[in-house]
Amino acid sequence: MVILPDKENPQGERRFRAIGGTSKGRYVFVVFTLRNHGKNVLLRPISARYMHKREVKNYEKDYPDV
Repeated sequence: MVILPDKENPQGERRFRAIGGTSKGRYVFVVFTLRNHGKNVLLRPISARYMHKREVKNYEKDYPDV
């Protein structure tokens, strides 16, 4: 899995992109943010989807060792 910063949204919230595979071999793309909740930090998903064939091809080319 690779975690990268995402573009800043209009509210100024810091977002991240996670790109990787499932245990069944499907590649997924997830956008999330981190939220403080008392003493805890929670991961809040914004979007999650399976990657398109072209995205998988680019991911495998850009991150061959992952």
